[in-house]
Amino acid sequence: MSVSLGSVIWSSVKPIIKIYLIIGTGFMLSKFDIITVQSTKAISDIILTVLLPCLSFNKIVSNIEDKDIKDVGIICLSSVLIFGTGLFFAYVVRRTMPVPKQWRGGILAGGMFPNISDLPIAYLQTLAQGFIFTPEEGDKGVANVIIFLAMFLICVFNLGGFRLIEMDFNYNDEENATINESTTDIQSNDKEITEFEKQKNGFSKLTTSDNEKSKKSESSDISSLPSTAVVDQSLSIPRSGSIHPGNELVGNESVISSIISNPSIVLSTSDESSTSNFSYKGKSNNADKVTTPVLKTQSQPVAYTSSVASIQEKVKRRPRSKSTSSQYTMNELIKQYSKVDQYGNPIDKNDASSVTGPHHDINGVEVQPTRQSNLTRILTSDATVSKHDIESSGSSLPKWLRKFPLTPLIVFFIKNCFRPCSAAVIIALTCAFIPWVKALFVTTDTTPHIRQAPDQQPALSFIMDFTGYVGAASVPFGLILLGATLGRLKIGSLYPGFWKSACVLVVLRQCVMPIFGVLWCDRLVKAGWLNWENDKLLLFVIAINWSLPTMTTIIYFTASYTPADMPNPIQMECVSFFLMIQYPLLVVSLPFLVTYFLKVQIKV
Repeated sequence: MSVSLGSVIWSSVKPIIKIYLIIGTGFMLSKFDIITVQSTKAISDIILTVLLPCLSFNKIVSNIEDKDIKDVGIICLSSVLIFGTGLFFAYVVRRTMPVPKQWRGGILAGGMFPNISDLPIAYLQTLAQGFIFTPEEGDKGVANVIIFLAMFLICVFNLGGFRLIEMDFNYNDEENATINESTTDIQSNDKEITEFEKQKNGFSKLTTSDNEKSKKSESSDISSLPSTAVVDQSLSIPRSGSIHPGNELVGNESVISSIISNPSIVLSTSDESSTSNFSYKGKSNNADKVTTPVLKTQSQPVAYTSSVASIQEKVKRRPRSKSTSSQYTMNELIKQYSKVDQYGNPIDKNDASSVTGPHHDINGVEVQPTRQSNLTRILTSDATVSKHDIESSGSSLPKWLRKFPLTPLIVFFIKNCFRPCSAAVIIALTCAFIPWVKALFVTTDTTPHIRQAPDQQPALSFIMDFTGYVGAASVPFGLILLGATLGRLKIGSLYPGFWKSACVLVVLRQCVMPIFGVLWCDRLVKAGWLNWENDKLLLFVIAINWSLPTMTTIIYFTASYTPADMPNPIQMECVSFFLMIQYPLLVVSLPFLVTYFLKVQIKV
């Protein structure tokens, strides 16, 4: 069947329209602060740990057979060529054009690793609606894309491709450390919180007579206040100690939640407190130096009741700091994803003991912080690996094994194979290549006939139902998060001449590399490995993967290696500009490639 050129052009443009509508939705949701930085990270982890593995397992088991082993090998070889060609172009640009020395590794990663996941899958699913490709061919094309994705994960994580990004960061040492007010306040208040815990334990041992004296003293303090007394608006509850503009009450969540849940609890301060700290009234003479609020539960004057109501209202509203325009700025992205301090030491934000150790809640009950193992962190997040994870891999092995230089690398490689998506691809390919195992999940012309369930379906068909239903949400969510990420980026002052380097590399990636992709497909056919009649969909998938923009994960990797208090994040500025200029060009480059490939190569 011959298709007119106009129909082919429309078929190649239509998927782009759908993709950009979804990306635009995510962009607007981030601008309206519906998708925050925290929710972006949470949804991204859900996609990586649940949605994408389900999609991978479902499509591979359903559409890959034992006779497709050769196709899997061709996909792996094509992946190596795509990554190698991108790396070569990036290296040429780095050597011949102005690139800041702080992003000499990042530009290599940006040229090497494309966005092989949501974009090609969404494109294929729209294109394969019966006009150009059938839905069955589209499903098999999605399975091929997922194998490309598995190769991408192996190169980025297992083989340490992320180190290209990490090597750009030269962290401070003790001599040239940057000391700022916020860091100093955090450190001093952490010490004060620890001192308060010690003093509170001593205070709990006071005798009954001391308690009575304390109550009388508190009553006299209350009665001496004027009827219009209000809580000083400069007060803030220190979590890490900094005072936020806009009268923002943040931190010390246990104290705040107690204020909200119990209106009779009141914060007490002294007029001579010029440091905007709370005071703790106890038996110790130094107690009033501790920056933790005094909590009173006795009946209070009307002025105090209204003051507490005003505090509760401020806690609920939580206005943003005036120092940032909105929560979706690039600085907030760095703060959320940053995993290192200015010295390059890893910071585990899930490990509360790294700051204050075991602590007590408002009632004095000791709360043990929850710890997240390194393996769990690696498996459930996308941009949390670093060279420290490589160095610490295999530390639990016997000494005679650890003495071999390759032991940490091998252990790190194996650990990353347990990432949900990688594990799902490995398990799915194993099931797909063993016919009688595949017959437990699906029934095809090539699977052996085995006894069916009472509904005349394979015994494990419910797993396919589950993975298909859940995995369908992976691509839409991924594109929405892509738009939310782009909406959170901003371009600052660029390195002189860097815009030329970035533009040249983008043109090489999205205009020149597709030419190499078409030539590679033609070579595969001439070598007899594939043919245009039976393998046209695989050839099409290989071709479009040569024209994809840079991986979005490069943003999260760069943010995770950037210290939160870094004054001038050059790496984030470079990667933001480099990523943002690619998607306008993609509107033209990808449909042009698809139109040419369908009309000239496949001859639809």
